[in-house]
Amino acid sequence: MSTATAHPQDNLTPEGLMHYYVQVLNDENLPALQDVYHFPHLKLVAGKLTVIDDPEIPVIDIDGLKKSGWKYSTIKNVKVLSQGDNAALIELNFSRFDAQGKELLNQTTFYNLTKNKGYWQILSIHSMGSLAGVKTK
Repeated sequence: MSTATAHPQDNLTPEGLMHYYVQVLNDENLPALQDVYHFPHLKLVAGKLTVIDDPEIPVIDIDGLKKSGWKYSTIKNVKVLSQGDNAALIELNFSRFDAQGKELLNQTTFYNLTKNKGYWQILSIHSMGSLAGVKTK
C-alpha cells in the first residue's frame, strides 16, 4: 500500500531534490515537475511576486522555455544554506543550453523547500532576473 503514495522524491535530501528537479525538467515530465512543487507555490522573479494556488496550473511553461531556444539545463552548483527538519534554503547556480550546447543563461536562484508532506518540495523560488518559461502574472 505504501507504493500507492510513494513519490520519486521520497528519501531525497534537499540537494538531491534539486538534481531530481533539473532531471524531470530536462525530461519535460510535467506531472513529475508539478509534484516537485508545493502548492500554494510562490515565485519572486525580477521583483514580481506570483502565487500559484492550483496544482493543475503548470508552474513551468515548457513551450515558453523551448521558444527561448532552451533544450536542457545543468546544475553548476547546489549549496544548502540552511536546513531544518521540515524546511531548507537552497542556492542553485544553473545554466540553460540550446540544442547545439551553447549556454543561453547562467543564473543563481534561491529555493525554499518544505517537507510538510513527508518529502521535499519547492515552496518558493526567488530569482533576481527574469527567466524564460517561468510563469508570472
